[in-house]
Amino acid sequence: MLQRCTRLLLICFLGLLVLAVSASRSPVAWGSTRDEATARMGEADGALRRAFVAVSEAEGAGANVSVVLVGLGWAGGNLTLAEGAFQSGDYAGAVAAADVCSALAGTAAGEADGLRLNAVAAAGLWWRTVAFSVVGACGFGVVLFLLWRWFRRVYGRRVLASRPEVVG
Repeated sequence: MLQRCTRLLLICFLGLLVLAVSASRSPVAWGSTRDEATARMGEADGALRRAFVAVSEAEGAGANVSVVLVGLGWAGGNLTLAEGAFQSGDYAGAVAAADVCSALAGTAAGEADGLRLNAVAAAGLWWRTVAFSVVGACGFGVVLFLLWRWFRRVYGRRVLASRPEVVG
């Protein structure tokens, strides 16, 4: 019984040690400085601008970007939170909100790029379909014309070769 308790205490101690080490390496900004918060907010602003450009390009290519705009709204809201926290002196909160903004903006930019590529591929597929349809219609018309000429020639020969029948 004592051996089991000792093992359990050792496992709990090791678990707490692992938890403490992982918590000390977490991306949460404890005691962030003003310069770090300024730098992270600048990075977040740049990521948000790149995401807006990517969404604009995707929309220009004909993609439906309404879902991506929701993510951009969340990213912009987090940047606003970061600016508010920065102005109130909560640099750790500003860094955390700026990091969330950067992550959301990066996700939105990736989705917008994917939508843009899909829209470009769909437009290319549409033009290819139109081109094959026009070529197919022209080919079908030429074949019909050639069949008509052949049928007219054969039918004309038969008519000219036939003898009139006198009724009466």
